[in-house]
Amino acid sequence: MSTLKDLKDELAQERTLNPIEVQERNVLPTADDVKQEKDHQTFLSGIEGFKSGDLKPTETVEKSQLPATEDIKAEKTHQGLIQGVETFSSQSLKTVKTREPQSPSAVLQVEKARDSSLAALTEFDKASLKKSDTMEKNPLPPQEAIVQEMEHIKFKTGIEGFDKNSLSATKTIEKNVLPTQEVIAQEKSA
Repeated sequence: MSTLKDLKDELAQERTLNPIEVQERNVLPTADDVKQEKDHQTFLSGIEGFKSGDLKPTETVEKSQLPATEDIKAEKTHQGLIQGVETFSSQSLKTVKTREPQSPSAVLQVEKARDSSLAALTEFDKASLKKSDTMEKNPLPPQEAIVQEMEHIKFKTGIEGFDKNSLSATKTIEKNVLPTQEVIAQEKSA
């Protein structure tokens, strides 16, 4: 019985509790969320219950045909040319003087001269030419010089194209140690 009384006294005692801020952990959806969910469920049930047999049969008539790949390529080429012409900078062109067209009489003289030159070439007799010996003024070097030059070129390319990464690392060991300044000073004073 005493434990019951102790329990009653303990419950009746005044206590000081720490204030705690209450955080809602299970957030309820808003009315908009509920409405959106119902609309989605109605939409899905409409799709599931749809009967394709209720549709009327129709024939598809294609009114505009798509262009062929050749037509597309030709149009792209044409557009590229137009764009190139539109964006072309005329400042990059060189200044050129054009020759004025000749008068008809000048054109006639040029044509007569050309015709007479062609006639002279066709009537030319090669037998009337004198025989001559050809002298080489710029002779080629001898074969040995060419071979020697090629070896020199190979030697130079071997040096220029040498891969330094193929070398292995080495450490230098100094066998003849130079004296320090203190040792030199001692020898001078002795």
